[in-house]
Amino acid sequence: MDKSKRFVLWLEELNKDDVYVAGKKCCNLGEMRQAGLPVPPGFVLSLEAYKKFMKDSGAEDAIVDYLNNNKEKLEKDLSMFNDASDYINKLIADKEVPAELTEMIHEYYEKLCEDCKIPNVPLAVRSSGPVSMPGQFDTFLNIRGKDEVVKRIVQVWGSSFNARAMAYRLQRGVPVESSPIGVAAIKMVNAKSSGVMFTIDPLNGDRSRIFIEGSWGLGESLVSGQVTPDKYILDKVTMEVSKKTICSKVMELIYGPEGDVIPMDISEDRRDAPCLNDEELLQLAKYGKLIEKHYGVPQDIEWAVDCDLPFPDNIILLQTRPETIWSKKVSTPVLQSKGTATEIIARQLMQGIRF
Repeated sequence: MDKSKRFVLWLEELNKDDVYVAGKKCCNLGEMRQAGLPVPPGFVLSLEAYKKFMKDSGAEDAIVDYLNNNKEKLEKDLSMFNDASDYINKLIADKEVPAELTEMIHEYYEKLCEDCKIPNVPLAVRSSGPVSMPGQFDTFLNIRGKDEVVKRIVQVWGSSFNARAMAYRLQRGVPVESSPIGVAAIKMVNAKSSGVMFTIDPLNGDRSRIFIEGSWGLGESLVSGQVTPDKYILDKVTMEVSKKTICSKVMELIYGPEGDVIPMDISEDRRDAPCLNDEELLQLAKYGKLIEKHYGVPQDIEWAVDCDLPFPDNIILLQTRPETIWSKKVSTPVLQSKGTATEIIARQLMQGIRF
């Protein structure tokens, strides 16, 4: 069957040209898996799956009715989108997933468990839109069990109706009532450490450098600003480390045995220790160069080091996307402001720069 008509696909069935099949994140992950890069296995709910759920469940008609009845209020006061988001998300959560979709999700999840040789393999369930809006939609970590996976997929779909996303669509003349997104359901990494890597220096646009930030545990603690990450700068040609800043890291996020993610205090002997050793740092930088060469432009990459695997199999790539600030020569040098690269990127998200 034509990929564009399918509801569920394996990650490796996608490539970078399938943006309108399953969204950018899924397609880039699929492209990397096809290229032999270390990306976790998983499956994808397509944009067509989103449309089927919204139509067959009756959610689409109910949302259109609600928005039509409140159109004037929303156009006059964007703060009303908070109330609209709460209402629509509850509406979606109460809808029943079509049996055909439920069966497919169960089937793919069970096959993934079988392939990974892990009963109830833990998944990260993330959004994947055809238009890049990093950090805008919900992400769920350490999701176990086929019914829980279905539930979280629906919640990711519902997050396409969060207040900011709807206001963004209204301001750009896009129909507020529908913005199909894909969903990636990929095997969780039991992360010893994680972070971000830019194949360009995000502080000054120097393309001869690779910039890496990282901390202990899952990457969400770094993205949310809960920790100050270690920072590494490497020369892209010689691969030598030109600068290394090791920060005190007092907490980490790990996934627990009950399908949860928990914060943990870091022991004193690890707080001031680097989250990457020299061979991990070098291997990560090599992958960065390969990915940049593959896509032809500087990349913004998420990574993790899996504590269950030996080196170099423990270096895992979780996402890549084009670096969008210096590559496009944005006139306002927001990156000159103070803070870590991650904090700077977060501020750019709040300003809408990375849309």
